[in-house]
Amino acid sequence: MPSKAKLKQYQQLHSKKFRQKYGLFVVEGLKSVNELTQSSWPMETILCTPAFLERYSKTIEFEFDLINPEEFASISQLSSPQEILAIARMHQLDFTQSEWQIALDGINDPGNLGTIIRIADWYGINTIYCSKDTVDFYNSKVIQSTMGSFLRVKAIEGDLTELLQGKQVYATLLNGENIRTITQPTPGVILIGNEANGIASETLKTLTFKSVTIPGNKNTESLNAAIATAICCERLLY
Repeated sequence: MPSKAKLKQYQQLHSKKFRQKYGLFVVEGLKSVNELTQSSWPMETILCTPAFLERYSKTIEFEFDLINPEEFASISQLSSPQEILAIARMHQLDFTQSEWQIALDGINDPGNLGTIIRIADWYGINTIYCSKDTVDFYNSKVIQSTMGSFLRVKAIEGDLTELLQGKQVYATLLNGENIRTITQPTPGVILIGNEANGIASETLKTLTFKSVTIPGNKNTESLNAAIATAICCERLLY
């Protein structure tokens, strides 16, 4: 069982500041924890409640620490805790970068980022560039939304104008070229903007890019950022 000091540390992982300080983050839910245990990703511990143990004691194949429901709820970052979570160590994946990458400028919603990571994994994209104002990759809701894909996709946070210099950038804009008409595109970076405001003008000012548009019903305000990412991947990669 974790000490009181450790429990306090795990409770602080709600905050990006403390995730970075300790180099730890929370992975919630049985599917994600199972994938984590089957990977080489480093972790500190797995925590579960007595109720979880009662249901799954015959199928658990990993070591764990038991904590009471109140302690578990204080660590969980979900509104409906799933009674099992892992405390994992921040870890930078080391692999050859895929031909295509995704860049995100100011994505605020954890569910959107998690889904985009999952989409990237589906299309074989292993690198995502995130602006400094994009939601934290290690946010528990982001990690849960990836359904394990965070184990195979690397996020690089920084100034997009620096990270994307010299790359072929496809910026999703309202007045770009119809994405359906683009043939044999040069592999590069698909740039997706903020859910409400799109790509920041400051980002575009210093980049050389090709603007692309997903045509649709003009009466509809816009596409969800994750859906737009999936359409761009499908159209540009295949």
